[in-house]
Amino acid sequence: MSKQLELDQVGNTPMHRVSSINLNGNTVFAKCEFMNPTGSHKDRTFLYMVNKLESEGKIRPGMTLVDCSTGNGGAALAWVGRKKGYDVKIFMPEGMTDERKAQIYEYGAELFETEKSLFLNGAVQAAQDFVREKDPREIYFLDQGSNLLNKAAWIECGNEIVRYLESEDVVPDYFVCSIGTGGTFSGVSEVLKSRFPNISTVGIEVDKSAPLYAKKNNMEFTHTPHNMMGLGAGVLSSNTNESVVDDIVIVNGEKSWSRMKQFIVEENLGIGPTCGANLLVCEELCRMLQSKVVITLFFDSSWKYKSRWSGVYPEYSVS
Repeated sequence: MSKQLELDQVGNTPMHRVSSINLNGNTVFAKCEFMNPTGSHKDRTFLYMVNKLESEGKIRPGMTLVDCSTGNGGAALAWVGRKKGYDVKIFMPEGMTDERKAQIYEYGAELFETEKSLFLNGAVQAAQDFVREKDPREIYFLDQGSNLLNKAAWIECGNEIVRYLESEDVVPDYFVCSIGTGGTFSGVSEVLKSRFPNISTVGIEVDKSAPLYAKKNNMEFTHTPHNMMGLGAGVLSSNTNESVVDDIVIVNGEKSWSRMKQFIVEENLGIGPTCGANLLVCEELCRMLQSKVVITLFFDSSWKYKSRWSGVYPEYSVS
């Protein structure tokens, strides 16, 4: 298969009807982003960002691309970079899963692990310092946390969801989605709200690091270590469009891991822990609602977490 054909495999992921949530006549559909080539939704983010930056003349094959990640984004950028002819450097907080690190190496990228106590903020600082010392004509920091191309990447996913719903003559009532960088939630929400003005959106943060929840509830924000990698970076990203967040809730990491494992047994789909968080909130909604349609996303794959299958990250206290 040619490199372009491989890149063309990103996106157009299927919608799955969640049969294990069967409450009060409600229906839950999940967009299966974990079926992208590297096993996560971040393929969509980084392919879009690289293509857009190329079209704007800001990067070209042969340059070095740099970003920070707890794993999914790093693997996605490494994969896209290899296919399109870039050298890739990934900065990652120490203690992430073996599978995520192995993927990054497999795709030919260089990985720098940063001090765990600073989590992603430390990775961002290290990446910025690294880039600052290089020739700006030969290196580019994509900065998925702050670069609004992240959010723009998710417009097409929103359009795919709309096309599916229209083909099934379905009108959604709720969109439920965890918030990490905020790009996925915000990009999809903007599209759904434009097409379905009455839809309500529910954002999810992990209870140990929930900056938007704290802001909305006039609480002091404190980041503490947790086991929901991909969420709770310790900062509210500029990719989070707060105007499309109708409600924000928090979830417990251990319960999210348990719900993920339960779902894998129930429906034989290998999804990751943040998908478990989405399922928990969808389930809670469906206990309160009657005959509604709920849309959510399945971000990544369970195999990326086998080395931490207990849900415990020894480097991070989650007590």
